[in-house]
Amino acid sequence: MVCVSAYDSSADAKLYLTSTPPGQGSFFKPHVDTPRSKKMFGSLVVVFPTPHEGGALHLRHRGQEWMFDSATALSTARPSSVSYIAFFSDVEHEVTPVVSGHRVTLTYNLYFDDDSWRELAPARDLTSEPVTFPAQVEAKEQGFRTALSALLENPQFLPDGGMLGFGLRHVYQVEGGRGLDHVYGLLKGSDATVYRAVRALGFEPMLYLYYESELYDSGFVEAGLIDRVIQTEASVVTNSFIEELLKMHGGFAIRLEGAWGEPGVDEALHWVTPVTTFNRQSSAYAAYGNNASLGLAYGDVCLIVRLGKAGERLAYPTVAQLKEEWFEKRQRSMMTRIYKGY
Repeated sequence: MVCVSAYDSSADAKLYLTSTPPGQGSFFKPHVDTPRSKKMFGSLVVVFPTPHEGGALHLRHRGQEWMFDSATALSTARPSSVSYIAFFSDVEHEVTPVVSGHRVTLTYNLYFDDDSWRELAPARDLTSEPVTFPAQVEAKEQGFRTALSALLENPQFLPDGGMLGFGLRHVYQVEGGRGLDHVYGLLKGSDATVYRAVRALGFEPMLYLYYESELYDSGFVEAGLIDRVIQTEASVVTNSFIEELLKMHGGFAIRLEGAWGEPGVDEALHWVTPVTTFNRQSSAYAAYGNNASLGLAYGDVCLIVRLGKAGERLAYPTVAQLKEEWFEKRQRSMMTRIYKGY
């Protein structure tokens, strides 16, 4: 079995396109493929050994670029050989003009072939079945895991614990009003590498939407995390979207690294890789000031890892503990409001 995600999911390939016309002057402009379903994660292009020049495939992703020159590769291969390449759906690609001959290809859409992508990550054991990874992927994951392990052993690194944040490097389909559970099984590339490595060290990496906003035009930035996309309505008393996340929907406030924070906010967030915006989700809410208005808050999906203090790195608050604590606080708040006659 070849692993293609954070899980031990196998893949299914479905024919999508044959190259027409494949002859001289044919090309494809730069574009990003449109996923045909939530289970689609990439494309496979097979190039037949028909003599041709040009028609190189250029791929670009987050400032990096690669070239796949099938004409050159096939010119030195056995006549019965084919050339092929697979890439993720959110990778921009183009085909340069064919100079001569005919570049004949088949393009397949790649899908997860089971429903494992729907499962919530913590409920599954990633090492329960033998999984084969490409050597390059294994080497990168081992390197990251070794470096992170050494860093966590350093007592001067986050001595009081905290949170590490990883901005996702790939695009995933996220639905408004739903949780992020289905995204765990879709993690790919470096996102899946980080997820697997962190879990292998015994931690509980979680996907959250990260919200950030300026409070009352004061210059103070408040931030919060929640595990699903929400549509909410702030009350007259609560004119802060982050506070609304806390009180009504089970989110929690955080303090950014190096920033002044409210005394009640103990957890600080340290970004390892910058938060990215291409999985951004919007939430509308009613804001109240001198006049009522419609506010929009934007949340970006990221991977969060909680750490315990030095020497006790695995002694961190679990998701279940945090949810139970939020539920108890909400119950006390509701009882207080009832008692005061709100």
